[in-house]
Amino acid sequence: MIDAEGDVYIVSFPKCGRTWLRVLMAKAISAARGIPMEVCRDLALTEYSAVDSAVPRIVYWHDDFVAWRTPAELSWNKEFYHDRKVVLLVRDIRDAGVSRYFQRTLRKKPPYTGGIGDFLTEEEGSIKTCLTFWNIWHERQDVPASFLLTSYERLRADTAGELRRVLDFCGLPPTDEEALRTAVAFADFPSMRAMELSDTLGTDRLRPTVPGNPDSYKTRRGVIGGFRDYLTPEQIDYVNDVTRRILAPQWQPAAFAADAAPQRLDRTTH
Repeated sequence: MIDAEGDVYIVSFPKCGRTWLRVLMAKAISAARGIPMEVCRDLALTEYSAVDSAVPRIVYWHDDFVAWRTPAELSWNKEFYHDRKVVLLVRDIRDAGVSRYFQRTLRKKPPYTGGIGDFLTEEEGSIKTCLTFWNIWHERQDVPASFLLTSYERLRADTAGELRRVLDFCGLPPTDEEALRTAVAFADFPSMRAMELSDTLGTDRLRPTVPGNPDSYKTRRGVIGGFRDYLTPEQIDYVNDVTRRILAPQWQPAAFAADAAPQRLDRTTH
């Protein structure tokens, strides 16, 4: 259930880099405010607010249980957020779609049993649901008290800079450069994979479901444009066409962000 006491809501469709941003923020707040990260149980950032009143209540959730809805079932009513801040995290729709497929087949029960091409065309919790969800927020972005759009690719391009932008938007006291560097190093791909393998954070949010199968890990590959390794040209054309048909033109560059990426870097999480 949504936390009605939140000041800031970080919302996203699944597999857009939410856990990575969550770990980055948790470590940055811990380092900047001198609060042990153990306070942040199960990566619930609201725990920091109970210790330090200067830290706003930051709530992570997927909003409207979007992963289990068809486009027609999504709500356009965002009045709950009218006096709250919202950060929307997005990602290249094709990378998000592929990563979501592996989550559904390897990290969820009952597992999805169809092929990746079939999954892309599903009405529930797949490409069209994600695009409609983004479209709703594009149309309703003026409802919250403040709204910030960020993306997995922006975080990859300048992790410290984009992390600072998100923290500042949330209303955190200014975060020094050392705290940002600490957070970035803590949450890079090798560190995240090591934490997942050792269950360092003690949470299902960062734990493999099939040890030995890299596609079952939360830290799966971290490749911008990695969808090209899994999708046929016809499947890519399908997603591209659906995106151009459904999504608001202003946000289509974010949905096709991998096309603008200069290279594919294996340094963060799916």
